[in-house]
Amino acid sequence: MNPKDDLSDLLQSWQPVVEPSSGFNRVVWSRIEASQTRNSEVLSNLFIPFRWIQSMGRPRIAIAAAAIALFGGVLIGGVQAHSSQEERYLTSLNPLTTHRSSAHHPNH
Repeated sequence: MNPKDDLSDLLQSWQPVVEPSSGFNRVVWSRIEASQTRNSEVLSNLFIPFRWIQSMGRPRIAIAAAAIALFGGVLIGGVQAHSSQEERYLTSLNPLTTHRSSAHHPNH
């Protein structure tokens, strides 16, 4: 006889002996409600100073924060690169042109 068949026969004939306690359903539902309450508090905890650091332990929040930081970095980098290219172009047209930042501040 195959051990796999023995296991299948044993599993099919097995009947649970333990009955759940009388408060089992109440305990399960209270744990579900507590979990839902914690999930709703996550957003409010982000606005409390230093609580957001604790939230980074949750993978979804950490991934979202990393994505926002990456997007922000790419956006700022793109704006800065565009500004730098514009300055180089204007300088190539007129080498005596001062930088835009010093044009706004006559004391420089």
